[in-house]
Amino acid sequence: MTISLATRPFWRLSVLVFGTALALACAPKKPPTLAALCAGTPATAHVAATIDTTRPPAGPELTAARGTRFELTLTFEAASTRGAESHCSGTAGTATFSGTFPDRIRGATSANGRASWRVEGDTVLLDLNPGMRDNNVFVSLPLNGGHGHWGLSTFAGEVAGGGTAFLP
Repeated sequence: MTISLATRPFWRLSVLVFGTALALACAPKKPPTLAALCAGTPATAHVAATIDTTRPPAGPELTAARGTRFELTLTFEAASTRGAESHCSGTAGTATFSGTFPDRIRGATSANGRASWRVEGDTVLLDLNPGMRDNNVFVSLPLNGGHGHWGLSTFAGEVAGGGTAFLP
């Protein structure tokens, strides 16, 4: 196959575009984080949670659901309280959430999908039923990505819980 002088620029451009697309596709992806919260800006996280443990007060539905997964989408509003400038701890605000919760877990979250959050050290703590002392879902997520924890808490303590992981 010979390439005429008239098609060489197009050929070079095609190779350049293909090479760039390939490099971008193969480049390592940055894992999702919530670091934007430290700057006082909004953030969104997609999280998978697994029901790993249950205790009898969790009820038969969650006991039977052990090992299953549900997903959450968390939208963090800009911080209403800022932590120290050199450290993010103490930063707090509100968030909205939605997800594919089992009924027992959905019943322990706020009906309007509002949550409160705060940063403690390198962890973001979410309360999915703010203002309630019993029957509450909480989520702790590492500020810089990675695995966290969720739990269903009642007056009997944590009755169900498991691991969480950021989704791309």
